Amino acid sequence: MDDDLMPVVDEVTGLANRRGFIEMLKMEERRRARYGGSPTLMIVDVERSVARLAPEARPEMLVQVAAVLADAIRDTDTLGRIDDYRFGLLAIGAGSAPTPITGRLRLFLEMKGVQATVAVGAPGDLEEAWRQLDGPARPALRVVRNDAGGPGATADD
Repeated sequence: MDDDLMPVVDEVTGLANRRGFIEMLKMEERRRARYGGSPTLMIVDVERSVARLAPEARPEMLVQVAAVLADAIRDTDTLGRIDDYRFGLLAIGAGSAPTPITGRLRLFLEMKGVQATVAVGAPGDLEEAWRQLDGPARPALRVVRNDAGGPGATADD
């Protein structure tokens, strides 16, 4: 598929997906390099709250989490769902201390009973902060089963 035709919106939440969020991050980095400023990059991980739910209940919870996060941020901030259980937040003009933002995010999530971890990127280069926060790609799960009941057979057997 042509890169220009790849979706940039998450189907479940309606937020920017990983690709869309990274594109916005790159645009903001170019703007920051030219004009200055101190945007803050954060990753909000809600796996503890969402993964424990039945698979059919997860989309509804992700929509609720997205709504809570959207309520907790300013209109000038950018929010996206960057993978199954993580959301990215780019706070523009947040100043050098992200504590008020992270505190507000945690408060809003706790009020809705959502357990989350909020990680904040180092100030400065947004692309470097992204690499630090995103880390290595999470390995894909491999279904392991054995129809004969013995250990060690895989779904490929």
